[in-house]
Amino acid sequence: MKIWDEMQEKGLIEQGCILKAGEPVSSSFPPELKKHLAVAKQSLSYIFRSVGKTGKNYNEAHMEIGDKHFSGYLLSDDIILICMCSYGANQQHLGQFVEEKKDNLLAVARTNFALE
Repeated sequence: MKIWDEMQEKGLIEQGCILKAGEPVSSSFPPELKKHLAVAKQSLSYIFRSVGKTGKNYNEAHMEIGDKHFSGYLLSDDIILICMCSYGANQQHLGQFVEEKKDNLLAVARTNFALE
């Protein structure tokens, strides 16, 4: 089972994407949601770059675009997980899942292969 399927079946996300050095290496976003991904990618990348300059150690950011909630997780210096969720999704469960699967998510980014 791919990581996106698992996260969707658990009701944690609607779509997800892993960025490495700002570029998608794995994504479940369909073509009709590419604009949403582009805005989230740009915004979350900016947030994490800005926070890094302050010396703070934040690795999670959340924002809303329209009726969707986006969560970003800084998995390493150049790897960001972007999750699109429905409004009201349980962010605590999503955060726990990301923490539990962090090594698997990093492996996807480092190998550029979809996680099976």
